[in-house]
Amino acid sequence: MDHKRFALRVLIVLFGVALFGFVAEAAWEFLHAVDPVTGLPLKLTQLQVSPMMVRAVTSPFARAYNNILALLLTFISLAIPLTANLYTPKLIEIFIRDRINVLVLGCCALLAAHSILATMLSYDNWTPQLPFYISGLGALLGWLLLLPYYFYVLSFIDPLTIIKRVHLSLMEELQDAVVGKHPVKQAQARVHQRIINLGSLLQRSMDRADRDVVFDAIRAHTMDLARVRQLKPDLPPAFFEVTSELLIGMSSDATGLLSRERTWVEYRIASQLALAFKIALAKMPDGVSALVHAIKNAAFEEAHLRNDAVYVVLVRLFNTFMREAIKKKENAPVYYVVYNYKTLIRRLLVERPELVPELVRYLRYYAEFARTQGLAFIYELISYELAEVTELAYERGAETAMVLLDAVLEFEGADHSPGLVKSRAILAGFFRERGLSDELASVLSTLREVPRPTLEAARVGILTTTEPVFWEMTDRGTNIDYVPDARRDQVEKVFNSLM
Repeated sequence: MDHKRFALRVLIVLFGVALFGFVAEAAWEFLHAVDPVTGLPLKLTQLQVSPMMVRAVTSPFARAYNNILALLLTFISLAIPLTANLYTPKLIEIFIRDRINVLVLGCCALLAAHSILATMLSYDNWTPQLPFYISGLGALLGWLLLLPYYFYVLSFIDPLTIIKRVHLSLMEELQDAVVGKHPVKQAQARVHQRIINLGSLLQRSMDRADRDVVFDAIRAHTMDLARVRQLKPDLPPAFFEVTSELLIGMSSDATGLLSRERTWVEYRIASQLALAFKIALAKMPDGVSALVHAIKNAAFEEAHLRNDAVYVVLVRLFNTFMREAIKKKENAPVYYVVYNYKTLIRRLLVERPELVPELVRYLRYYAEFARTQGLAFIYELISYELAEVTELAYERGAETAMVLLDAVLEFEGADHSPGLVKSRAILAGFFRERGLSDELASVLSTLREVPRPTLEAARVGILTTTEPVFWEMTDRGTNIDYVPDARRDQVEKVFNSLM
């Protein structure tokens, strides 16, 4: 629901009803009014405000304004700080700086004071007419404005609106840095604080598993990365030179690297996502999937645009996700990260194949790390994923195909791991189907010493898997042991040659 638009519609309706209804009512009554002395129709020039009338009316006006202000201030003082405590203290500043809030609250205070002034000017021998009418119209305005303004204030406690406003405040600070509105150090501090505000919002939402807010906050972070990329050429060089005074806790070597690469803004955004990922591991599993999916797309976009310095930052973030997920020692979150890592490699094989070997090396490293942490399934899963990417590399004739094949064959323990045997057998079936005899021989040479029971378990696992869709809900969706009928025949011939 768009509270601001709803508030505007309510305001238009109320003022429309008041303008036409109240005016019509007053006009009808006046047209039927007669002078009590002469009995003739009453004229406007005969209407005068008496001192007694002013005192009797403006005092209730003042009390009405007091009630309006009390209602508004009570609602604001409860709703805004509570919401700020849930999401980000930045909300209080956003609310105070909003022009409509200042205008409405300021007008209510001024009109309340004006009603008191009108009462004070009601002398028996001199009673001004204008203050009385201003007070009356102001009282009508205040009560008509109360309900629409209530809905407008609600927009400030809508989490999705908070995200939008915090995101826009960061964009404004970056734009101010471009035009040199503030000294460089101050501009850096202001941009840094806005990044922290948005990160705090994401982390607090993640802690409560507030899904809609989390997904929008993640999207806002990736939008920030894109906007920084657009504004970067216009920012002054000094803006990218940072020290540990700004990035507290970082070593001088780390800040020096960020200064040389001009990536401290992207690094700080990435660090907020890393903190959110740790919370997601404990509180919100689907937040894990959303984060790695967003970073995968952002990393690919940076690589596609050859913004390699930022791409490296995002790959480091991806690797951080991988390590934290493995340390959690639960298969599901690691699975999400591995799947998206594999997807990034697949996409880079087409756009930037020269970046693939490094990612493969990282993936092999985390496979070994997973094995030392007791996650045997993840170790085997990465072998499956690399085997699948190897097929794609050979299909496209990529120069990195041999690198991928070597990475698959480096996995140790095939003699007692049906999973490793299955991933290699499926790859061998591909090579056999494509007539790649040298590659087929390389794969088979690593399987010849595998004990027959392990080969049999792998063979049965593949040949009995006829359903392509996995029986549980996963991001991948498909069964890693499933191969089409034509490939299954080739895989069976591979096993027959080994047994």
